[in-house]
Amino acid sequence: MKKVKYFKKYIGIVAIVVGIALAYKLKISIVITIGVVTTLLMPILYKEEKKKKYYKKKFEDLISYMEQMCYSFKKSGKIRLSLIDAQKISDGEMKEIIEEVVVNIDSKMNEDIYEQALKILEEEYYCKRLVSLHEFIIKIEKQGGEFEEYINIILSDIKEWSDRTELFRRDIDRIRRNVLISIGATLLTCGFMAYLIPKEYSFTGNIVYQISSMIIILIMLVIYILVYKKLNIDWLKEENFLNSEMIDKYYDLIMKSENEKIKFMDKLSINKAKKRMRREISKVFPDWLRQVALNLQLQTVQSSIENSYDEAPYILKRPIRHLLIDFEEYPLGIEPYDNFLQELNMPDIQSSLKMFYCINELSKEETYKQTNAIIDRNNKMLKQAEEMKNKDRIGLAGTLSAGPMMVGVVKIIIDMVLMILVFTSALGNVMNGG
Repeated sequence: MKKVKYFKKYIGIVAIVVGIALAYKLKISIVITIGVVTTLLMPILYKEEKKKKYYKKKFEDLISYMEQMCYSFKKSGKIRLSLIDAQKISDGEMKEIIEEVVVNIDSKMNEDIYEQALKILEEEYYCKRLVSLHEFIIKIEKQGGEFEEYINIILSDIKEWSDRTELFRRDIDRIRRNVLISIGATLLTCGFMAYLIPKEYSFTGNIVYQISSMIIILIMLVIYILVYKKLNIDWLKEENFLNSEMIDKYYDLIMKSENEKIKFMDKLSINKAKKRMRREISKVFPDWLRQVALNLQLQTVQSSIENSYDEAPYILKRPIRHLLIDFEEYPLGIEPYDNFLQELNMPDIQSSLKMFYCINELSKEETYKQTNAIIDRNNKMLKQAEEMKNKDRIGLAGTLSAGPMMVGVVKIIIDMVLMILVFTSALGNVMNGG
């Protein structure tokens, strides 16, 4: 039934495009060409629509799984029982994977069974929040401890992430609609030119008009597909906008500026590098900070930071390494926290890290309050970071959305030139006849 529904939808799109071509007074051969090209492009649109639904379903399944795992683990404190509950409310691919995880737990009894079994799910639905949740509940299952309040923190973070993503998804749907409206308005405006003048002065039979009209119709279709494709976002995928080579290059450049006198032009390059690094670090720092804060339930601050190193984003590895070295030199001092990313002058991040300084000396109750303060501060940073990521993700699509108007302006100029030529030619004929 779904395939029939899609088939009818795409036949409708082809019919609309062909109808626009006829309204533009194009020759039958050109109308057929447009119809054939549109038909050939429909499988791309079909593939993108399926992908959109798949990404949405995958995200919703993961949110449902993580929330249920939190609720069930909070009640039972057991991973296997929580998985059984999560399986009951799941369907499709998620349900099958959870069943595979449970079978693996039941069939292999060794020290790392939970890590090995839950990795099956992490590989299919890779997400840092999922990995953090699994690591936390595994530690509690093995080592025990009070965890209810920390589960509440995780639940709150999941809900806020879900709400932010839903708002962003609505923004994307709005951008798609705006692009479609822009395309429709441009085609209507350009098509109206063919009906502005009397038939005896018509220029629609001119080959330039015919070809340019065919091109604009097909360009509009391609723009819509490109925008649709660009806005088709995998909500679980973490995108890295700076590769490791560029990160190392930027760090080396910034450190060089700290130790040497530099020329004016080099200063411009360094300032640009610092600006880019601040932006990229702001995107990933909240995720890392959340992971460290959750580990505090069972570990000291220094151990939490040390254990976070392997999974930390590449852009934070060098600062974390320096932080760990400073811990050895100043085991009880505030210097390590104060020195963290000092070369980039990021006061919000340095302030967040300094909050860890006094935790080791606090009681459990005070530690929890301090951790909560860190999490609250982190959530605000996380919101800003995810907004930056989302803006970067749709940056090109925003540029493409202006495409229809620019193409429309070119088409109107072509039609106006043709109109002038027709009038000039007609005027010349009248004068010669006179």
